[in-house]
Amino acid sequence: MTSMQLDITPDNILFNFSASRLGGGYKRLYQYAKFLDQVGGATFFIHPTCAALRDEFPHNRYVVIEQSIFARMFNDCSFLHSFMDGKPQPDFYYSYGIPIYHRLARINWFHLSNVLPLALRGIPLDFYTRIKLGLLGQRIKADLDNADVVSAESLYSLDVIGSDHAGELFLSVNGNDDEIEFFSRAVDLPKLSIATVVGTYIYKALDDTLRVYDFLKRSEPDLRLRVIGPEKTVPSSLRNHTGVDLVGLQVPTDVITSLRQSRFYISTTHIENSYNAAAEGIYLADEAYISDIEPHRELLAGQSYQTVNIAGIDRPMLHVRRDDLTSNVLKSWAQVAEDMMCKATSRLNQL
Repeated sequence: MTSMQLDITPDNILFNFSASRLGGGYKRLYQYAKFLDQVGGATFFIHPTCAALRDEFPHNRYVVIEQSIFARMFNDCSFLHSFMDGKPQPDFYYSYGIPIYHRLARINWFHLSNVLPLALRGIPLDFYTRIKLGLLGQRIKADLDNADVVSAESLYSLDVIGSDHAGELFLSVNGNDDEIEFFSRAVDLPKLSIATVVGTYIYKALDDTLRVYDFLKRSEPDLRLRVIGPEKTVPSSLRNHTGVDLVGLQVPTDVITSLRQSRFYISTTHIENSYNAAAEGIYLADEAYISDIEPHRELLAGQSYQTVNIAGIDRPMLHVRRDDLTSNVLKSWAQVAEDMMCKATSRLNQL
């Protein structure tokens, strides 16, 4: 069989990030757009709030997808039919978190952007979110066989997906360029007396975060807790606490700055798809207290840390000191993107 290479052009390489506008989804979209822009360009289906990518990475083609909440829930890929009408079959289609309902390209790649739809049991969620994620989980499972490659951001998430489908499982972690750069410079920035938590969804268990904060205040009385994320989901125990500062949503660069300023990073989350948020925290803050879940254990494999129990929390926490870490586990975004395209080429050569 003759070895083939992907023809990297906007007509041949498609990425569906139409439901991604914040957080890890936008970060991966940005980095993939940056990478593909440098090697020939691709087509990206994007949310309207991401349209500025056109100016920054102009060698790509961007198709802005505007959908109602109803369309997102029940007909989220309808635009693909009209886009592909009359066009030759592309080599590669990548879908970030959106089920692949029908095979579209020669190589179809589904990336699990959130493990919650497949692992709801025992996770605290409000009723509406549980129903919405449950429906998404059913659709993901029903359509996995349309994907040649199924990727996720941790070994834990790949295990949740399991192997009962036709596609190949592939670990595609998040890149950690900021952490690698900051860690390699070994800069000892002045720290504020702040503990920072990122994310306010109910499964982040912010009441437990407050217990960790109160534990830390015993030895650092001036310590304040900075909460980054939508304020409407912050529990009243934090809203009414005199030592807590709610700063709302922040752009990624401001989140990084906050963590660099922090004495402590806290994550009491019940579940995560990846260790990305924890990696930012443990490599940028002086110390971190993170929940003992599988993705966090993956991040800390071979590293030095302590398991601690804190009054009022029925789960152990992992205590990490930045000075005890190495950066061996971290990957750059360029490496993550290159690994993805190499795997896609490998699959193409198996056809």
